[in-house]
Amino acid sequence: MNWKEDSILNNYNEYTPCKDIFNAVCDEIAEYYIPKGWKYAKSRPKLTYNDKSVKIEIAFWSSGSNMPGDYVNLEILPAIYSLDLKKDLKSRGKDSKGLILGYPAIFFERLESIPKGTKRVLTMHGEIKEFEEEYEETSVLRHHNNINVYGINQTDFLKIIDFINDKIVIWKDLINDYDKLKLTISSFLKSDIKEMKKGDFSEYIEFKFPDKMEDFIKIDN
Repeated sequence: MNWKEDSILNNYNEYTPCKDIFNAVCDEIAEYYIPKGWKYAKSRPKLTYNDKSVKIEIAFWSSGSNMPGDYVNLEILPAIYSLDLKKDLKSRGKDSKGLILGYPAIFFERLESIPKGTKRVLTMHGEIKEFEEEYEETSVLRHHNNINVYGINQTDFLKIIDFINDKIVIWKDLINDYDKLKLTISSFLKSDIKEMKKGDFSEYIEFKFPDKMEDFIKIDN
């Protein structure tokens, strides 16, 4: 995979504005996903997948802490919608966008294999960092959704693509298969599952898998 011929990623230096590098990386991510049916909003970088049943938005943000010649942050923020649920709720007089999942829930999971109170962070580079934090329920694994794209190379870029595919794009299929969906959300933090049972995610389960509603309610009870 090569950058677009006119991309500044082919030739920039410590004086190149951080915003230009950030936008160039977002443009390259879009170049990868547009042929796969995604649409790209360039002005405020965001990818959108919409098959009229499911909509996934991936917004890209940067940081006020960027440092020219050293650090350009790329933050990846997903939102997953059920458009079928939105229509169903509207038909029942309920105002909803059909948002069923997003940040931070899908980037966090419970870990029983490390001491309670430990937060393990897995970066897109595959590096593991651990911190001591107080969690009431268990220890936590966070899939870090930020990466420094200053000095990005093709290997780094593919790691970003892998992260998006493995942690976000996969939901296109997961939300249509209850068994896979249950297996995935069962690893979420108990606090997140509790909130999901109160909101539109619960409405989605009742709409999409009405015979599984009782089973869903029992998750982590």
